[in-house]
Amino acid sequence: MRLGVSGKVLLALTVLLVAFAGDATFTVLTIHQARQGVLANEAYLDLQGSVDAAWKSLNDFAPSLGRNMRMDPNLALAFKSSRKHLDDAVAAIDRFLEKEPASTRRTDFEATRKQISTLRAQVDAIAAEAGAAEGSASPKARPEFESHFAMLTHSLNRLRRPLRGESGQIAQRLTDDEDTALQMALGLGITGLAIAAAAFLFTLRTLRPLSVLRARAREVAGGDYARRTGVTSHDEIGDLAREFDAMAGAIEEREHKLIRSERLATVGRMAAQITHEVRNPLASIGLYAELLGDEINPGNDEGKRLVTSIISEVDRLTEITETYLRFARLPKPKLEREDLGAIVTGVLEFSRAELSQAGIALDLDVAPGLPEVAADEAQLRQALLNLVRNAKEAMRASGRLRVRVEAADGPEAGGAAPTVRVTVQDSGAGIPRENLEKIFDPFFSTKERGTGLGLALVQQIVVEHGGRVDVASGADEGTTFSLTFPALAASPNAAPEARDERDTAESAGAALAHGAEGVTAAR
Repeated sequence: MRLGVSGKVLLALTVLLVAFAGDATFTVLTIHQARQGVLANEAYLDLQGSVDAAWKSLNDFAPSLGRNMRMDPNLALAFKSSRKHLDDAVAAIDRFLEKEPASTRRTDFEATRKQISTLRAQVDAIAAEAGAAEGSASPKARPEFESHFAMLTHSLNRLRRPLRGESGQIAQRLTDDEDTALQMALGLGITGLAIAAAAFLFTLRTLRPLSVLRARAREVAGGDYARRTGVTSHDEIGDLAREFDAMAGAIEEREHKLIRSERLATVGRMAAQITHEVRNPLASIGLYAELLGDEINPGNDEGKRLVTSIISEVDRLTEITETYLRFARLPKPKLEREDLGAIVTGVLEFSRAELSQAGIALDLDVAPGLPEVAADEAQLRQALLNLVRNAKEAMRASGRLRVRVEAADGPEAGGAAPTVRVTVQDSGAGIPRENLEKIFDPFFSTKERGTGLGLALVQQIVVEHGGRVDVASGADEGTTFSLTFPALAASPNAAPEARDERDTAESAGAALAHGAEGVTAAR
Protein backbone atom coordinates (compact mmCIF):
# COMPACT_ATOMS: atom_id res chain seq x y z
CA MET A 1 0.00 0.00 0.00
CA ARG A 2 1.41 3.33 -1.08
CA LEU A 3 1.32 6.00 1.63
CA GLY A 4 1.74 9.61 0.51
CA VAL A 5 3.44 12.46 2.34
CA SER A 6 0.16 13.80 3.71
CA GLY A 7 -0.77 10.28 4.81
CA LYS A 8 2.58 9.81 6.57
CA VAL A 9 2.33 13.15 8.37
CA LEU A 10 -1.30 12.39 9.28
CA LEU A 11 -0.26 8.97 10.57
CA ALA A 12 2.47 10.49 12.75
CA LEU A 13 0.07 13.12 14.11
CA THR A 14 -2.59 10.47 14.71
CA VAL A 15 -0.19 8.31 16.73
CA LEU A 16 0.90 11.38 18.69
CA LEU A 17 -2.69 12.47 19.34
CA VAL A 18 -3.68 8.94 20.39
CA ALA A 19 -0.78 8.83 22.84
CA PHE A 20 -1.63 12.18 24.42
CA ALA A 21 -5.36 11.40 24.33
CA GLY A 22 -4.64 8.22 26.28
CA ASP A 23 -2.54 10.18 28.74
CA ALA A 24 -5.26 12.80 29.14
CA THR A 25 -7.97 10.15 29.51
CA PHE A 26 -6.00 8.35 32.19
CA THR A 27 -5.42 11.63 34.01
CA VAL A 28 -9.12 12.52 33.91
CA LEU A 29 -10.13 9.07 35.10
CA THR A 30 -7.57 9.17 37.89
CA ILE A 31 -8.71 12.63 39.00
CA HIS A 32 -12.35 11.53 38.88
CA GLN A 33 -11.59 8.42 40.88
CA ALA A 34 -9.61 10.45 43.41
CA ARG A 35 -12.48 12.94 43.65
CA GLN A 36 -14.91 10.11 44.37
CA GLY A 37 -12.56 8.77 47.00
CA VAL A 38 -12.21 12.16 48.65
CA LEU A 39 -15.98 12.73 48.67
CA ALA A 40 -16.57 9.21 50.00
CA ASN A 41 -13.96 9.75 52.70
CA GLU A 42 -15.56 13.05 53.69
CA ALA A 43 -18.98 11.37 53.79
CA TYR A 44 -17.61 8.52 55.94
CA LEU A 45 -15.93 10.98 58.28
CA ASP A 46 -19.18 12.97 58.68
CA LEU A 47 -21.10 9.72 59.06
CA GLN A 48 -18.63 8.38 61.57
CA GLY A 49 -18.72 11.62 63.60
CA SER A 50 -22.53 11.67 63.68
CA VAL A 51 -22.81 8.00 64.71
CA ASP A 52 -20.10 8.48 67.37
CA ALA A 53 -21.94 11.50 68.74
CA ALA A 54 -25.25 9.57 68.77
CA TRP A 55 -23.60 6.68 70.59
CA LYS A 56 -21.89 8.95 73.14
CA SER A 57 -25.15 10.82 73.83
CA LEU A 58 -26.75 7.57 75.05
CA ASN A 59 -23.75 5.66 76.30
CA ASP A 60 -23.11 8.21 79.08
CA PHE A 61 -26.39 7.16 80.76
CA ALA A 62 -25.82 3.42 80.51
CA PRO A 63 -24.00 2.97 83.93
CA SER A 64 -26.61 4.94 85.92
CA LEU A 65 -29.65 3.05 84.72
CA GLY A 66 -29.06 0.02 86.87
CA ARG A 67 -28.33 1.98 90.13
CA ASN A 68 -31.00 4.66 90.11
CA MET A 69 -34.58 3.79 90.70
CA ARG A 70 -35.66 6.96 89.00
CA MET A 71 -34.95 8.00 85.45
CA ASP A 72 -32.32 10.71 84.82
CA PRO A 73 -34.20 13.86 83.70
CA ASN A 74 -31.50 14.46 81.03
CA LEU A 75 -32.16 11.10 79.38
CA ALA A 76 -34.93 12.54 77.19
CA LEU A 77 -32.52 15.25 76.02
CA ALA A 78 -29.96 12.52 75.24
CA PHE A 79 -32.50 10.69 73.07
CA LYS A 80 -33.22 13.93 71.16
CA SER A 81 -29.50 14.59 70.70
CA SER A 82 -28.90 11.02 69.50
CA ARG A 83 -31.81 11.30 67.06
CA LYS A 84 -30.41 14.58 65.72
CA HIS A 85 -26.97 13.05 65.17
CA LEU A 86 -28.52 10.12 63.33
CA ASP A 87 -30.45 12.58 61.15
CA ASP A 88 -27.14 14.30 60.37
CA ALA A 89 -25.66 10.92 59.40
CA VAL A 90 -28.55 10.27 56.99
CA ALA A 91 -28.14 13.80 55.57
CA ALA A 92 -24.41 13.16 54.98
CA ILE A 93 -25.26 10.00 53.05
CA ASP A 94 -27.90 11.81 51.00
CA ARG A 95 -25.45 14.60 50.13
CA PHE A 96 -22.86 12.10 48.87
CA LEU A 97 -25.39 10.14 46.81
CA GLU A 98 -26.64 13.39 45.29
CA LYS A 99 -23.11 14.45 44.27
CA GLU A 100 -22.06 10.99 43.09
CA PRO A 101 -25.16 9.15 41.87
CA ALA A 102 -23.04 6.68 39.84
CA SER A 103 -20.48 5.96 42.58
CA THR A 104 -19.33 2.40 43.07
CA ARG A 105 -19.97 2.86 46.83
CA ARG A 106 -23.63 3.68 46.36
CA THR A 107 -24.73 0.22 47.49
CA ASP A 108 -22.64 0.42 50.70
CA PHE A 109 -23.99 3.87 51.53
CA GLU A 110 -27.60 2.82 50.92
CA ALA A 111 -27.13 -0.23 53.16
CA THR A 112 -25.67 2.01 55.89
CA ARG A 113 -28.58 4.44 55.42
CA LYS A 114 -31.05 1.61 56.04
CA GLN A 115 -29.20 0.64 59.21
CA ILE A 116 -29.24 4.23 60.47
CA SER A 117 -32.94 4.58 59.61
CA THR A 118 -33.60 1.43 61.66
CA LEU A 119 -31.58 2.85 64.55
CA ARG A 120 -33.55 6.12 64.35
CA ALA A 121 -36.75 4.16 64.67
CA GLN A 122 -35.30 2.30 67.66
CA VAL A 123 -34.26 5.59 69.29
CA ASP A 124 -37.79 6.94 68.90
CA ALA A 125 -39.31 3.75 70.22
CA ILE A 126 -36.97 3.50 73.26
CA ALA A 127 -37.44 7.23 74.03
CA ALA A 128 -41.19 6.63 74.17
CA GLU A 129 -40.57 3.47 76.19
CA ALA A 130 -38.45 5.48 78.66
CA GLY A 131 -41.34 7.85 79.37
CA ALA A 132 -43.73 4.96 79.83
CA ALA A 133 -41.34 3.13 82.15
CA GLU A 134 -40.96 6.27 84.34
CA GLY A 135 -44.67 6.51 85.07
CA SER A 136 -45.46 2.79 85.07
CA ALA A 137 -46.05 0.83 88.28
CA SER A 138 -45.25 -2.47 86.63
CA PRO A 139 -42.06 -4.04 87.98
CA LYS A 140 -41.20 -5.42 84.50
CA ALA A 141 -41.21 -2.07 82.68
CA ARG A 142 -37.86 -0.88 83.94
CA PRO A 143 -35.85 -4.03 83.10
CA GLU A 144 -37.33 -4.20 79.57
CA PHE A 145 -36.38 -0.56 78.98
CA GLU A 146 -32.84 -1.14 80.22
CA SER A 147 -32.51 -4.19 77.98
CA HIS A 148 -33.72 -2.27 74.92
CA PHE A 149 -31.46 0.67 75.79
CA ALA A 150 -28.43 -1.62 76.04
CA MET A 151 -29.26 -3.20 72.70
CA LEU A 152 -29.52 0.29 71.10
CA THR A 153 -26.15 1.43 72.41
CA HIS A 154 -24.64 -1.88 71.39
CA SER A 155 -26.03 -1.47 67.83
CA LEU A 156 -24.69 2.07 67.61
CA ASN A 157 -21.28 0.92 68.81
CA ARG A 158 -21.25 -1.96 66.36
CA LEU A 159 -22.03 0.48 63.50
CA ARG A 160 -19.17 2.78 64.52
CA ARG A 161 -16.40 0.24 64.01
CA PRO A 162 -16.91 -0.55 60.28
CA LEU A 163 -17.35 3.15 59.54
CA ARG A 164 -14.02 3.92 61.15
CA GLY A 165 -12.39 1.04 59.28
CA GLU A 166 -13.96 2.05 55.95
CA SER A 167 -12.68 5.60 56.34
CA GLY A 168 -9.19 4.29 57.00
CA GLN A 169 -9.35 2.00 53.97
CA ILE A 170 -10.39 4.89 51.75
CA ALA A 171 -7.54 7.04 53.04
CA GLN A 172 -5.06 4.21 52.41
CA ARG A 173 -6.53 3.59 48.97
CA LEU A 174 -6.21 7.27 48.13
CA THR A 175 -2.55 7.14 49.11
CA ASP A 176 -1.98 4.02 46.99
CA ASP A 177 -3.88 5.53 44.05
CA GLU A 178 -1.74 8.64 44.33
CA ASP A 179 1.45 6.60 44.06
CA THR A 180 0.02 4.56 41.17
CA ALA A 181 -1.21 7.67 39.36
CA LEU A 182 2.19 9.32 39.77
CA GLN A 183 3.96 6.29 38.32
CA MET A 184 1.48 5.96 35.49
CA ALA A 185 1.68 9.67 34.73
CA LEU A 186 5.46 9.48 34.58
CA GLY A 187 5.31 6.37 32.39
CA LEU A 188 2.72 7.84 30.05
CA GLY A 189 4.60 11.12 29.92
CA ILE A 190 7.84 9.39 28.97
CA THR A 191 5.96 7.22 26.44
CA GLY A 192 4.29 10.30 24.98
CA LEU A 193 7.61 12.08 24.66
CA ALA A 194 9.13 9.01 23.01
CA ILE A 195 6.20 8.82 20.58
CA ALA A 196 6.48 12.56 19.90
CA ALA A 197 10.20 12.18 19.20
CA ALA A 198 9.52 9.20 16.94
CA ALA A 199 6.80 11.14 15.10
CA PHE A 200 9.17 14.09 14.69
CA LEU A 201 11.94 11.86 13.33
CA PHE A 202 9.46 10.08 11.05
CA THR A 203 8.20 13.38 9.67
CA LEU A 204 11.75 14.70 9.35
CA ARG A 205 12.79 11.57 7.46
CA THR A 206 9.75 11.92 5.19
CA LEU A 207 10.55 15.55 4.37
CA ARG A 208 14.36 15.17 4.24
CA PRO A 209 14.39 14.52 0.45
CA LEU A 210 13.16 18.09 -0.03
CA SER A 211 16.56 19.40 1.08
CA VAL A 212 18.20 16.95 -1.35
CA LEU A 213 15.97 18.26 -4.14
CA ARG A 214 16.87 21.84 -3.25
CA ALA A 215 20.59 21.03 -3.37
CA ARG A 216 20.19 19.18 -6.69
CA ALA A 217 18.25 22.12 -8.13
CA ARG A 218 21.21 24.37 -7.33
CA GLU A 219 23.59 21.89 -8.94
CA VAL A 220 21.44 21.67 -12.07
CA ALA A 221 21.31 25.47 -12.19
CA GLY A 222 25.12 25.38 -12.06
CA GLY A 223 25.33 22.98 -15.01
CA ASP A 224 25.82 19.66 -13.18
CA TYR A 225 23.29 17.28 -14.74
CA ALA A 226 25.01 13.94 -14.11
CA ARG A 227 24.18 13.35 -10.44
CA ARG A 228 20.85 11.95 -9.37
CA THR A 229 18.85 12.59 -6.21
CA GLY A 230 18.86 8.95 -5.11
CA VAL A 231 15.40 9.31 -3.50
CA THR A 232 13.61 5.95 -3.46
CA SER A 233 10.51 6.70 -1.38
CA HIS A 234 7.16 5.73 -2.90
CA ASP A 235 5.29 8.95 -2.17
CA GLU A 236 4.75 12.35 -3.76
CA ILE A 237 8.27 13.48 -2.87
CA GLY A 238 9.72 10.31 -4.42
CA ASP A 239 7.67 10.93 -7.57
CA LEU A 240 8.87 14.53 -7.63
CA ALA A 241 12.50 13.39 -7.25
CA ARG A 242 12.18 10.89 -10.09
CA GLU A 243 10.58 13.52 -12.30
CA PHE A 244 13.38 15.92 -11.33
CA ASP A 245 16.01 13.34 -12.33
CA ALA A 246 14.21 12.81 -15.64
CA MET A 247 14.08 16.57 -16.15
CA ALA A 248 17.82 16.89 -15.42
CA GLY A 249 18.55 14.12 -17.92
CA ALA A 250 16.34 15.77 -20.53
CA ILE A 251 18.04 19.14 -19.97
CA GLU A 252 21.46 17.50 -20.27
CA GLU A 253 20.43 15.77 -23.50
CA ARG A 254 19.01 18.96 -24.94
CA GLU A 255 22.12 20.90 -23.98
CA HIS A 256 24.28 18.30 -25.72
CA LYS A 257 22.03 18.54 -28.76
CA LEU A 258 22.27 22.32 -28.68
CA ILE A 259 26.06 22.20 -28.41
CA ARG A 260 26.18 19.68 -31.23
CA SER A 261 23.84 21.79 -33.34
CA GLU A 262 25.96 24.87 -32.78
CA ARG A 263 29.08 22.89 -33.59
CA LEU A 264 27.51 21.51 -36.74
CA ALA A 265 26.34 24.99 -37.75
CA THR A 266 29.85 26.37 -37.25
CA VAL A 267 31.39 23.47 -39.13
CA GLY A 268 28.83 23.90 -41.89
CA ARG A 269 29.60 27.59 -42.29
CA MET A 270 33.34 26.85 -42.35
CA ALA A 271 32.88 24.03 -44.85
CA ALA A 272 30.70 26.19 -47.08
CA GLN A 273 33.21 29.05 -46.97
CA ILE A 274 36.20 26.80 -47.66
CA THR A 275 34.38 24.93 -50.40
CA HIS A 276 33.35 28.17 -52.03
CA GLU A 277 36.96 29.35 -52.03
CA VAL A 278 38.29 26.00 -53.34
CA ARG A 279 35.74 25.11 -56.04
CA ASN A 280 36.71 27.79 -58.57
CA PRO A 281 40.48 27.13 -58.35
CA LEU A 282 39.76 23.39 -58.62
CA ALA A 283 37.67 23.93 -61.71
CA SER A 284 40.45 26.03 -63.25
CA ILE A 285 43.09 23.44 -62.35
CA GLY A 286 40.96 20.68 -63.89
CA LEU A 287 40.44 22.70 -67.09
CA TYR A 288 44.11 23.62 -67.39
CA ALA A 289 45.10 19.99 -66.76
CA GLU A 290 42.87 18.83 -69.59
CA LEU A 291 44.25 21.52 -71.94
CA LEU A 292 47.75 20.56 -70.90
CA GLY A 293 46.98 16.92 -71.69
CA ASP A 294 45.91 17.91 -75.17
CA GLU A 295 49.24 19.72 -75.75
CA ILE A 296 51.45 16.81 -74.67
CA ASN A 297 53.05 14.86 -77.48
CA PRO A 298 51.62 11.41 -78.12
CA GLY A 299 54.89 9.73 -77.28
CA ASN A 300 55.21 11.35 -73.86
CA ASP A 301 53.53 8.62 -71.75
CA GLU A 302 54.94 9.88 -68.46
CA GLY A 303 53.51 13.32 -69.01
CA LYS A 304 50.11 11.93 -69.92
CA ARG A 305 50.14 9.74 -66.76
CA LEU A 306 50.91 12.74 -64.56
CA VAL A 307 48.19 14.83 -66.19
CA THR A 308 45.71 11.96 -65.74
CA SER A 309 46.66 11.73 -62.03
CA ILE A 310 46.13 15.47 -61.63
CA ILE A 311 42.69 15.29 -63.23
CA SER A 312 41.76 12.27 -61.04
CA GLU A 313 42.73 14.08 -57.83
CA VAL A 314 40.91 17.21 -58.95
CA ASP A 315 37.77 15.10 -59.51
CA ARG A 316 38.14 13.55 -56.05
CA LEU A 317 38.56 16.96 -54.41
CA THR A 318 35.54 18.21 -56.34
CA GLU A 319 33.51 15.28 -55.02
CA ILE A 320 34.64 16.06 -51.47
CA THR A 321 33.66 19.72 -51.81
CA GLU A 322 30.26 18.67 -53.09
CA THR A 323 29.87 16.44 -50.04
CA TYR A 324 30.76 19.34 -47.72
CA LEU A 325 28.26 21.57 -49.46
CA ARG A 326 25.54 18.93 -49.21
CA PHE A 327 26.20 18.63 -45.47
CA ALA A 328 26.39 22.38 -44.89
CA ARG A 329 23.35 23.23 -46.98
CA LEU A 330 21.06 20.33 -46.10
CA PRO A 331 17.58 21.84 -46.51
CA LYS A 332 14.79 21.50 -43.99
CA PRO A 333 12.92 18.28 -44.71
CA LYS A 334 9.58 18.61 -46.49
CA LEU A 335 7.55 16.26 -44.31
CA GLU A 336 4.72 14.24 -45.80
CA ARG A 337 2.91 11.09 -44.80
CA GLU A 338 5.14 8.24 -45.98
CA ASP A 339 5.30 4.46 -45.71
CA LEU A 340 8.72 3.86 -44.16
CA GLY A 341 8.63 0.17 -45.08
CA ALA A 342 8.20 1.06 -48.76
CA ILE A 343 11.07 3.56 -48.61
CA VAL A 344 13.43 0.99 -47.03
CA THR A 345 12.36 -1.65 -49.56
CA GLY A 346 13.08 0.75 -52.44
CA VAL A 347 16.57 1.60 -51.15
CA LEU A 348 17.51 -2.08 -50.66
CA GLU A 349 16.19 -3.09 -54.07
CA PHE A 350 18.36 -0.35 -55.53
CA SER A 351 21.41 -1.65 -53.59
CA ARG A 352 20.75 -5.39 -53.99
CA ALA A 353 22.93 -5.80 -57.09
CA GLU A 354 25.80 -3.87 -55.53
CA LEU A 355 25.62 -5.98 -52.36
CA SER A 356 25.40 -9.22 -54.31
CA GLN A 357 28.45 -8.29 -56.35
CA ALA A 358 30.35 -7.79 -53.06
CA GLY A 359 29.28 -11.25 -51.84
CA ILE A 360 26.94 -9.89 -49.16
CA ALA A 361 23.65 -11.68 -48.45
CA LEU A 362 20.65 -9.46 -47.75
CA ASP A 363 17.84 -10.25 -45.28
CA LEU A 364 14.90 -7.83 -45.34
CA ASP A 365 12.02 -8.08 -42.89
CA VAL A 366 9.24 -5.47 -43.11
CA ALA A 367 6.41 -5.92 -40.62
CA PRO A 368 2.91 -5.63 -42.13
CA GLY A 369 0.50 -2.85 -41.23
CA LEU A 370 3.12 -0.30 -40.22
CA PRO A 371 1.85 3.17 -39.30
CA GLU A 372 2.92 6.04 -41.51
CA VAL A 373 5.59 8.57 -40.55
CA ALA A 374 6.15 12.24 -41.38
CA ALA A 375 9.21 12.14 -43.63
CA ASP A 376 11.11 13.69 -46.51
CA GLU A 377 11.50 10.65 -48.74
CA ALA A 378 14.59 11.88 -50.57
CA GLN A 379 16.49 12.65 -47.37
CA LEU A 380 15.54 9.33 -45.75
CA ARG A 381 16.71 7.45 -48.86
CA GLN A 382 20.00 9.32 -48.65
CA ALA A 383 20.47 8.40 -44.96
CA LEU A 384 19.55 4.73 -45.52
CA LEU A 385 21.82 4.46 -48.54
CA ASN A 386 24.72 5.81 -46.46
CA LEU A 387 24.12 3.14 -43.78
CA VAL A 388 23.85 0.33 -46.33
CA ARG A 389 27.06 1.29 -48.14
CA ASN A 390 28.79 1.86 -44.83
CA ALA A 391 27.83 -1.69 -43.79
CA LYS A 392 29.09 -3.06 -47.13
CA GLU A 393 32.50 -1.47 -46.60
CA ALA A 394 32.65 -2.81 -43.01
CA MET A 395 32.05 -6.41 -44.18
CA ARG A 396 34.71 -6.25 -46.91
CA ALA A 397 34.36 -9.27 -49.26
CA SER A 398 31.47 -11.21 -47.69
CA GLY A 399 28.93 -11.14 -44.92
CA ARG A 400 25.23 -10.75 -44.19
CA LEU A 401 23.22 -7.55 -43.93
CA ARG A 402 19.96 -7.76 -41.95
CA VAL A 403 17.44 -4.94 -42.24
CA ARG A 404 14.24 -4.95 -40.21
CA VAL A 405 11.37 -2.45 -40.12
CA GLU A 406 8.90 -2.79 -37.25
CA ALA A 407 6.50 -0.83 -35.06
CA ALA A 408 7.46 -0.14 -31.44
CA ASP A 409 6.24 1.77 -28.42
CA GLY A 410 8.12 4.95 -27.61
CA PRO A 411 9.42 5.89 -24.14
CA GLU A 412 7.02 8.82 -23.82
CA ALA A 413 3.91 8.51 -21.72
CA GLY A 414 4.94 5.18 -20.30
CA GLY A 415 5.43 3.56 -23.71
CA ALA A 416 2.11 4.76 -25.14
CA ALA A 417 3.49 6.80 -28.08
CA PRO A 418 3.94 4.51 -31.15
CA THR A 419 7.13 4.63 -33.20
CA VAL A 420 8.55 2.92 -36.28
CA ARG A 421 12.09 1.54 -36.06
CA VAL A 422 14.51 0.64 -38.84
CA THR A 423 17.35 -1.67 -37.81
CA VAL A 424 20.43 -2.10 -40.02
CA GLN A 425 22.73 -4.88 -38.75
CA ASP A 426 25.94 -6.02 -40.42
CA SER A 427 28.27 -8.91 -39.64
CA GLY A 428 31.48 -6.90 -39.86
CA ALA A 429 34.30 -6.51 -37.36
CA GLY A 430 32.46 -3.93 -35.28
CA ILE A 431 33.44 -0.48 -34.06
CA PRO A 432 36.12 -0.16 -31.36
CA ARG A 433 34.67 0.93 -28.03
CA GLU A 434 36.82 4.05 -27.88
CA ASN A 435 35.35 5.25 -31.21
CA LEU A 436 31.67 4.70 -30.44
CA GLU A 437 31.21 8.17 -28.97
CA LYS A 438 32.96 9.85 -31.91
CA ILE A 439 31.36 8.24 -34.95
CA PHE A 440 28.71 10.97 -35.30
CA ASP A 441 31.23 13.81 -35.00
CA PRO A 442 31.78 15.66 -38.28
CA PHE A 443 35.07 14.88 -40.04
CA PHE A 444 35.84 11.88 -37.80
CA SER A 445 36.81 8.92 -39.99
CA THR A 446 38.94 5.80 -39.78
CA LYS A 447 39.17 5.48 -43.57
CA GLU A 448 42.07 6.73 -45.59
CA ARG A 449 39.86 8.68 -47.99
CA GLY A 450 36.76 9.12 -45.82
CA THR A 451 35.21 12.55 -45.34
CA GLY A 452 33.82 11.80 -41.88
CA LEU A 453 30.44 13.24 -42.82
CA GLY A 454 28.38 10.14 -43.61
CA LEU A 455 27.11 9.26 -40.12
CA ALA A 456 26.95 12.93 -39.15
CA LEU A 457 24.64 13.45 -42.11
CA VAL A 458 22.56 10.40 -41.14
CA GLN A 459 22.10 11.68 -37.61
CA GLN A 460 21.28 15.18 -38.83
CA ILE A 461 18.56 13.87 -41.14
CA VAL A 462 17.03 11.58 -38.50
CA VAL A 463 17.01 14.31 -35.83
CA GLU A 464 15.41 16.74 -38.28
CA HIS A 465 12.64 14.15 -38.66
CA GLY A 466 12.07 14.10 -34.87
CA GLY A 467 13.72 10.69 -34.44
CA ARG A 468 16.89 9.33 -32.91
CA VAL A 469 19.83 7.12 -33.89
CA ASP A 470 21.10 4.33 -31.62
CA VAL A 471 24.18 2.22 -32.25
CA ALA A 472 25.37 -1.04 -30.71
CA SER A 473 28.65 -2.71 -31.63
CA GLY A 474 31.11 -5.20 -30.26
CA ALA A 475 34.30 -6.88 -31.34
CA ASP A 476 33.56 -9.58 -33.94
CA GLU A 477 29.81 -9.05 -33.37
CA GLY A 478 29.07 -6.56 -36.09
CA THR A 479 27.34 -3.22 -35.76
CA THR A 480 23.65 -2.42 -35.44
CA PHE A 481 22.18 1.00 -36.23
CA SER A 482 18.60 1.68 -35.14
CA LEU A 483 16.67 4.62 -36.60
CA THR A 484 13.51 5.40 -34.62
CA PHE A 485 10.82 7.74 -35.97
CA PRO A 486 7.57 8.90 -34.34
CA ALA A 487 4.53 7.37 -36.01
CA LEU A 488 1.56 9.36 -37.22
CA ALA A 489 -2.02 8.71 -36.25
CA ALA A 490 -3.98 6.53 -38.62
CA SER A 491 -5.46 8.45 -41.52
CA PRO A 492 -8.33 7.56 -43.89
CA ASN A 493 -7.44 5.20 -46.71
CA ALA A 494 -5.45 6.98 -49.39
CA ALA A 495 -7.06 7.32 -52.79
CA PRO A 496 -5.60 5.36 -55.72
CA GLU A 497 -4.27 8.58 -57.23
CA ALA A 498 -2.37 9.32 -54.00
CA ARG A 499 -0.84 5.85 -54.02
CA ASP A 500 0.30 6.38 -57.62
CA GLU A 501 1.90 9.70 -56.67
CA ARG A 502 3.71 7.97 -53.79
CA ASP A 503 5.06 5.28 -56.12
CA THR A 504 6.32 8.03 -58.44
CA ALA A 505 7.99 9.75 -55.47
CA GLU A 506 9.70 6.47 -54.51
CA SER A 507 11.18 6.19 -58.01
CA ALA A 508 12.40 9.78 -57.88
CA GLY A 509 13.91 9.13 -54.44
CA ALA A 510 15.77 6.11 -55.77
CA ALA A 511 17.31 8.25 -58.46
CA LEU A 512 18.34 10.87 -55.91
CA ALA A 513 19.86 8.18 -53.69
CA HIS A 514 21.87 7.02 -56.68
CA GLY A 515 23.17 10.57 -57.00
CA ALA A 516 24.28 10.49 -53.36
CA GLU A 517 26.49 7.48 -53.97
CA GLY A 518 29.64 9.33 -53.01
CA VAL A 519 28.48 10.10 -49.45
CA THR A 520 29.62 7.36 -47.06
CA ALA A 521 29.72 7.09 -43.28
CA ALA A 522 32.69 6.96 -40.94
CA ARG A 523 33.58 3.81 -39.08
